[in-house]
Amino acid sequence: MSLLTELERRNVIRMAGLYLVGAWLVVQVASTMLPAFGAPAWALRAVIVALAIGFVPAMVFAWVFEWTPTGLRRDHDVPRVESIAPQTGKRMNHAFVALLALALTYFAVDKFVLSPQREAEIVTRTTEQVVARVEADKAKAAANGIAVLPFVNMSADEDNAYFSDGISEELLNVLVRVDGLQVASRTSSFAYKGSELGTRRIAGELGVSYVLEGSVRKSANTVRITAQLIDAVQDRHLWSATYDRDLTDIFAIQDEIANAIVSALRSELASEGKPLAAVNVQADTDNLTAYDTYLKARELFIARTDLPEATRLFERVVELDPGFARGWEGLGALYSILESWGIADRDYTALAGKAARQALQLDPSLSMPHAVLGMVGSSRPPFDWPQVLSHMDKAVAADPHNATAWLWRSMPHMQLGYFAEAESDLQRCLQVDPAYQNCVRWQASLALLEGDETRALTLFEQGMAEGFFLNRALDFLPALHSQGDRIGIRLILDRYDVDPVLANAIVASFDHPGWQPDDMDALLARLAPGDLLADIDSGAYGNVQLLLWFGAFDRLADAAAPNLPNSHVAWQRHPQGWFGSPQWKRFVVKLGFVEHWRRHGFPPHCRAVGDTDFTCGRPEKP
Repeated sequence: MSLLTELERRNVIRMAGLYLVGAWLVVQVASTMLPAFGAPAWALRAVIVALAIGFVPAMVFAWVFEWTPTGLRRDHDVPRVESIAPQTGKRMNHAFVALLALALTYFAVDKFVLSPQREAEIVTRTTEQVVARVEADKAKAAANGIAVLPFVNMSADEDNAYFSDGISEELLNVLVRVDGLQVASRTSSFAYKGSELGTRRIAGELGVSYVLEGSVRKSANTVRITAQLIDAVQDRHLWSATYDRDLTDIFAIQDEIANAIVSALRSELASEGKPLAAVNVQADTDNLTAYDTYLKARELFIARTDLPEATRLFERVVELDPGFARGWEGLGALYSILESWGIADRDYTALAGKAARQALQLDPSLSMPHAVLGMVGSSRPPFDWPQVLSHMDKAVAADPHNATAWLWRSMPHMQLGYFAEAESDLQRCLQVDPAYQNCVRWQASLALLEGDETRALTLFEQGMAEGFFLNRALDFLPALHSQGDRIGIRLILDRYDVDPVLANAIVASFDHPGWQPDDMDALLARLAPGDLLADIDSGAYGNVQLLLWFGAFDRLADAAAPNLPNSHVAWQRHPQGWFGSPQWKRFVVKLGFVEHWRRHGFPPHCRAVGDTDFTCGRPEKP
């Protein structure tokens, strides 16, 4: 007797059909009913898994047992003359037809009755959520919030756009110091440069009630500035004016515009608290050429489009007016980032420190020079971590609206293993400037160090979606490898212009943890001077990062000063065997972490062991 014949005789095939149709019907009903009773998402999955698991026992049961007039008996114990399997099969056929008809009826009802109702409910619910979100956005739009949009360049020379942008930012920086006003960040406001969106829409997206917009026409030594203040919530103009002045009056114009805005808002915000104070714009240079050059240099610096030219211009600013404190401030900030951009023809770290100290000597109230001195102190040994943190604290105290100061303070906190403090700084950075993608990227790097790869890659992708790619992108290669994204690894290495042979070795090190290439020195030699990956002075990656990936822990721990990479290499989780190793301990001691911990407190995941030793566990997000 063939197997197929036996399966048919024992009604196993009929049982399979009944089971599958019945299971489908149960799943359809469950998918409708379980959400209605607030069942968790796993409940439906549990039903499907249980039905799938139950299929095999059901088939075995149908094969082994038979229903008889005297009850359930094993098939081989039932004589063929007493078997009623044919009659049972007919009843099962009827049951199958009935069940199939029920399933088809349910399918029809679901498709033509229930499904349209569900879709209508979804549309209604989504619409309600969107409306609620819009209303919430309106409600949360700061009643005292204002956005300064980039003024339109109306000059005959399109290259004068730097001047109109500069005037907009100068006004923003004045208004941000007005107690009682909440001013949208430059990054957020300037994202709408050239946008065709209406003022009300822009204000809603920025979460403000008022918008300042205008235009600038610069010609020779004269300027015309037109500005208007709009109540975006009520869609009405509060104030507008046009200023025709000689450029020698540029600071006076800023003072007039800022005070006109404050005056226009004073009555509007009378119910919000104490009245807005008058503005006093100080002319910090009387050299018009120096000021104009400063605006041009600052725009290039912010855009990171031509850093050598920005360097030349900032140096020209302080040459034209050595007493221009903000010129020295901008020069110091620019110097402090040049090496991280692969520009290392001079000792820019030392130059950054000198420029920052000069700026503070001229104007001790400035914020950014303290942040620069903090970065300089954390870039090369000997590391004076208390002094680094002191400068960073002074930077954020001098200007709590300086998002870069919050970002830069997070870095030594992260390097020293104070991850909660680093996260707090990064959150404050994004409160000040929600569009500051570098803060998001450092949040992603912090999540990597804490072992939260999912959050890290989500934040990394968020930055990429905004066009923010290169900064610290290589940090994410091991996490991408653990997710099986080898294509992503290759694309990032290609974007960094990594030599193909070296790229293959990097991928091989991820595939075979602990593998050390025999030709390591030859591979390291493939780093071309000036490459984004190559420059140890940049503090970004360089030989030290490759030594870590290639498992050369002894060489890494003994890497020579004076320049070391970003010291949070100490907290990287890849490869296994690095964290907590004797070489890791030597590395951490060399960076001055342990000395700082013993004097100022160990991070939560580390502790002292006696007077000479210490231990650290894996840092985890609380």
